Amino acid sequence: MRFLPDKPSVGFLRKEAKDLLAALRESSPDTSLAVAQQALASQYGMRDWAELKSEAERRAAELPVVPHGLADALAAAFGLGEVANAATPVSFTPMGRCWSITTDRGRWLAVTVYPWITDAQAEVGTRLRDAAVAAGIAAPTPVRSPEGRLIENVQGQNWRIHEWIEVGPSPVRPTPVAVARRIGSVFGTLHSLAIPSEAPINPYLTSRRSDAEWEALVDRARAAQKPWAEQLARTLPALLDLRTIEADVDGDEVILCNCNLIPEHVRIGHNDALVVTEWDFAGSLTPRLELGYALAHWTLRPSINGTTVTAFREGYVDAAGRWPELELASFAVAATGWLNWTYNTICEALNPADPDQAALADRGTADLLNQPMTRSALQHLLTVLDS
Repeated sequence: MRFLPDKPSVGFLRKEAKDLLAALRESSPDTSLAVAQQALASQYGMRDWAELKSEAERRAAELPVVPHGLADALAAAFGLGEVANAATPVSFTPMGRCWSITTDRGRWLAVTVYPWITDAQAEVGTRLRDAAVAAGIAAPTPVRSPEGRLIENVQGQNWRIHEWIEVGPSPVRPTPVAVARRIGSVFGTLHSLAIPSEAPINPYLTSRRSDAEWEALVDRARAAQKPWAEQLARTLPALLDLRTIEADVDGDEVILCNCNLIPEHVRIGHNDALVVTEWDFAGSLTPRLELGYALAHWTLRPSINGTTVTAFREGYVDAAGRWPELELASFAVAATGWLNWTYNTICEALNPADPDQAALADRGTADLLNQPMTRSALQHLLTVLDS
């Protein structure tokens, strides 16, 4: 699901709708602007274009208030200098709210991260990020604290800081052909680095919930009278069927991968360059498994477009020199990650940490259930790849 910034403008949304219209017309030339506007609203978790505009106007009028002392505390923890202006909200994501901080030394983006993203984990991601930038991939520049750390705990949360850069929105879905080719090239470049990694694959990408846990989740949703409870019950057989896709990991192929290079972690930069904004999930994976993960996120929704799939593959081959042979097992990590994200999003919707998380999780749950990943869709994607 797309995330609205904390201060969106209707003009910004109109520009996104036109970008989406151009992408939709690559496969359906007769698509109208009204259809594109409706599709964009759905991607933001809204019923229609009118609700999306209303939400944008509400957000612009009701900006979140910066926690007392946060800007000064972050500036002190990371050695950013003296705060020059009040911090301003940027956006709320599943990890929390991001803030813009201006000091006498410049402008910075303060980002909350999950508790499990320790300084050691951030160092792993920065190792890959630095090699990627040296190879020509655009990414924000991280800031280290005076103690040399990338992560600091401030006001009870883990934070990291990036130098501010001006970027546009995340790419629209369906992925435009030109963007598909560029993101394919990004993956090809990362895999060509072939940085060794001996750590085990993150359990989040390999461990799956039991039938009983999923059935209990349905019961909890019904007890909470969630509007999507019965949809979850109807979708459950298809979700459990995803678990029949098993990973076949070749230890000799394991390298350091981004592991979560999804559309929400990419921004359109200067001259339409793609800026990869998130590296903290980096870890061990094989190129085949990461390609399965990438294709599921970049080419599967809202429907499979052969032209987009071909463009992704061409971009990858241009950068890596070859395309590895994929099979259904190559989508095992994609399936596991999607199942765990869906389960955790529903749990958050049932027991949110705060009102922002509640709204995000409810909309995210509806989005996931409206367009679930399925075994048949992955098989179709594999057929398109082989054609």
